Amino acid sequence: MAAPAFEGRGGTGPGFGVSSDALDTERVRYLYRSPASVLASTFAAVVLAYIGIGVVGLELAMAWMAVHVALATGRVYAWNLARRRRITGTNHRGWALVHDLGVLASATGWAMPSILLYSGQMPLEAVTLYAASIAALAAGAVFSFAIWWRCFLGYLVIVVVPPVGGFLVSDQPVLQTIGVIGIPYFGAVVAWGRVVSRTLVESISLRLENYALAGDLAMAREHAREIDRTRHDGFASLSHELRTPLNAIIGFGQAIEAELWGPIGNKRYTEYASNIVHAGEHLDILIGQAMDLSRLESGRITLEEELVPLAELASTCKALIAERASSQGLTLTVAVDPDLPPLRCDPSKIRQIVINLLSNAVKFTQSGGRIALSIRRSSDGGLDIAVSDTGFGISPEELKRVMEPFVRGDHAQVRASEGLGLGLALSRTLAELHDGSLVLTSTVGEGTTAHLYLPEERLRG
Repeated sequence: MAAPAFEGRGGTGPGFGVSSDALDTERVRYLYRSPASVLASTFAAVVLAYIGIGVVGLELAMAWMAVHVALATGRVYAWNLARRRRITGTNHRGWALVHDLGVLASATGWAMPSILLYSGQMPLEAVTLYAASIAALAAGAVFSFAIWWRCFLGYLVIVVVPPVGGFLVSDQPVLQTIGVIGIPYFGAVVAWGRVVSRTLVESISLRLENYALAGDLAMAREHAREIDRTRHDGFASLSHELRTPLNAIIGFGQAIEAELWGPIGNKRYTEYASNIVHAGEHLDILIGQAMDLSRLESGRITLEEELVPLAELASTCKALIAERASSQGLTLTVAVDPDLPPLRCDPSKIRQIVINLLSNAVKFTQSGGRIALSIRRSSDGGLDIAVSDTGFGISPEELKRVMEPFVRGDHAQVRASEGLGLGLALSRTLAELHDGSLVLTSTVGEGTTAHLYLPEERLRG
């Protein structure tokens, strides 16, 4: 089965998709990361040229040294130029060619002294330095450009094979031993280079994949924001289109119910008008809840905070719900700790939460039951606004999801009641907007308690 493709800034390819051009560009950038190896090899060439003056003469030694210095100057200049002009996906091949030519020319220069090995003219002290230099150059190449495999392999062949051959054909046992050692050393450096090359390439690939993934995630987030904006705008438009005729329906229903234009005659029509008004007002509440939730999720609701006396908050909420509770045969009690300071909050939003919780308690508590609103300090010094009831309760399975939007319980009385399942979701979001939380505890057959927890900082003004 083919590996999954992933579209990102690196391109399209296996896994999370890194194009060969993007990978090669990063590999070439790695080649130009530092000129230290060029300077080190040039210093070794100067020392070797100085020792070789007595063997090949001043002119030839200086010429060989000049070649290395010139090559080093050109390579350092290219490194500096690449740094200033930057290696990109469109020019990386040119910079790779410049690097390869410089490396292979330098390798050829280092292979030239091996001619003296074949002729037997290189003194022992020069042989020692030359062998050590070749070994160091081979090892240094692993970290300098093993990532550019063909260039690395070509460099090793040119730098190592001629000297090793010269050592092997020498008539001196010491040099022959060096040549014999050079064969497995060459193989070890090649193997080592392969491991380093793969490791570096995998590291670069992973980095590019992360860049591509981050880019796609940013695009996905922006797309999600656009969907949220579109949804919110759609909700706003729908709300306007629904509320315009709905307000007319409610207004005409109220006029008929009040018999503003004269007696209707049959009282049943008055009851029907009352039902129309009630249904319209309920629908208006549902539309408002959906709009509020949409605005909250899109971050379009801000808090208008002020200091609110908690006794006043409790009294207002009780007044708004007491008649409904009484008409259903429920007992409603309110208890507020008198020592509590005012609460810094958006009063309309906190009232909305408490009214939602009290409305649910009234809706899902049987006649003869009790509902209690209590406001006191929590154990951590914050505020605990609790609404408890003696209703039929919520099962543990339902408790995990009842605060999600459009989720309603499975109890028959819940299914028979009005609502879209937005009240708790909206209340939880409003609580979080106040740096608080909404927590439900319930036992089936015994009742439910909803705790609105607000931090201590909101009681300090």
